[in-house]
Amino acid sequence: MREITERENFFLVYNHQKPAWTPNFFEAYAPMGCSLLNNTGEYMKGGTDMFGVKWLCTEDTGWQPIPDPHFQLIDDITEWKNYIEFPDLDAMDWEGGAERDLARVNREEKVVACFGMEGNFNRLQSLMGTTDALIAMLEEPEAVAEFFEAHTKFKCETIKRIAKYYKPDIYVNGDDVASTSGTFFSKAMYDELIHPFEMMLGKTAVECGMILEHHVCGKVETIIPDIIETGATIWQTGQIMNDLNGIEEKYGDRLLIHGGWDSTGPHNADTCTEDEVRAATRKALDDYAGNGHFMLFPIVLGDPARPDIQKRRGWITEECKEYSSKLFA
Repeated sequence: MREITERENFFLVYNHQKPAWTPNFFEAYAPMGCSLLNNTGEYMKGGTDMFGVKWLCTEDTGWQPIPDPHFQLIDDITEWKNYIEFPDLDAMDWEGGAERDLARVNREEKVVACFGMEGNFNRLQSLMGTTDALIAMLEEPEAVAEFFEAHTKFKCETIKRIAKYYKPDIYVNGDDVASTSGTFFSKAMYDELIHPFEMMLGKTAVECGMILEHHVCGKVETIIPDIIETGATIWQTGQIMNDLNGIEEKYGDRLLIHGGWDSTGPHNADTCTEDEVRAATRKALDDYAGNGHFMLFPIVLGDPARPDIQKRRGWITEECKEYSSKLFA
């Protein structure tokens, strides 16, 4: 009897059936972006994106792109139309881009997840800097809403093309609007300037036939119902400063938690040992995986080409599958 694939096991979890093991992002997902959309500069190199924003991507950033803190494209949000020109999506070779980007994707074994462009708040941060973006949301909400609506409509058009040419299982819509202590702004501001446009994006993705996965880090318990309302049925990277068990108990029939990794502690340091990494993996599974409706999202920062990072990911992958297989035996 053959062992089921990572893809098949994912859909057991997603459909509230007993899995053979707990899916792990490193193994279950085939994550990808769209190379036609230069959203954060060149992959793992940074540079200037399609809106003119400069991005940094170095070993110090964990090879994650971040906006250059010394660069600001817009200092007055009411003048955004003078700075932003949305690319002509119809002029792009979507068939060629999809063929290129999907060349190494194994649809038979993995779940294909296409990560969307920067969310509205994160895009505003990249254009203005975090402080000025927050000030703009407070002082010029009408201008911010006007930009967010235009950006959202542009993103919706990219979603339609991604669905048509890439045909992913999952569309990941992300906007990091929180820190470890809560959202960066009030719930009233979230309801006015963030949620309506997340609804537009979610509706588009679901109508295009894709599973909607919502990415937001930090403490976001107050907006879990809003995330669900967008049509999202998976939440990444559900972090442990949230009451994950309480969220699962309350919303588990509608929202699959993809997270559970403790981002602090010795198992995340360059000096970590194999025992520490494996113990952290088992703890996450003991804490959250018992009912089967959970996926592990380990956050391992660093150059994936580094041997020590490869080892760490390997330890997590091995321990997750071996240990959780016993839980569900």
